[in-house]
This record gives sequence, structure tokens and C-alpha cells, in this order.
Amino acid sequence: MMDFTYYNQNCFVEVYVGYLSHSIQLREEAHPLIWLDLHHDFFDCTKFAGEGNIGHMVEQVKIYGQGLYKN
Repeated sequence: MMDFTYYNQNCFVEVYVGYLSHSIQLREEAHPLIWLDLHHDFFDCTKFAGEGNIGHMVEQVKIYGQGLYKN
């Protein structure tokens, strides 16, 4: 859906959007994974990194969904 390049941190972030057709089991790698619904406060900087960027990304998904590239 979108991507961000943080040149000063040498970091590139990609955001993908989709819908699950069935339940899946999360597979942890280096860090634990959890599902959060879209009603969570993703602007809460005490829980999420990115100085509000996560909240911005989620709001864009809510507004535009999958956009032009829907299946």
C-alpha cells in the first residue's frame, strides 16, 4: 500500500494490506507477534515506535483499503 524511506537511519519501511480468508498461526522469529484490530490506538507513542507514523499508516489503510490493487 505504501512505503517510506528514512534516509538518516538507512531504513526502508513497506506497508502491505490484505484480508485473511482463514485463521493462521503466527510464527515468531526474533520478536513476539500479536494481532491488533483496527480500533487500537496506534498513535500511542508509549506502545508504538515511529512518533505517530504507525497511526498514520493505519489511518491510510482505513481510508483507502487496498486501493487500486485489490484482488
